[in-house]
Amino acid sequence: MTLRLTRKVQQGIVVNPKGQKDKPLVIRVLDLVPNTVGLGFDGDHYEIARSEIYKGGIDTNEKYD
Repeated sequence: MTLRLTRKVQQGIVVNPKGQKDKPLVIRVLDLVPNTVGLGFDGDHYEIARSEIYKGGIDTNEKYD
């Protein structure tokens, strides 16, 4: 199941591994242009890859509404 959130420019969300509040990943909307959203990621201990190139078992062809 996908969690859908609505954010404005410069708003963000914080993601933590369960039970590890000391390792936050902040994802922030940087800018919006037609058909594109610029995202910023701030956090140590994470490797980030675009889903269309990630081969780690996630169905990268799935469309989200």
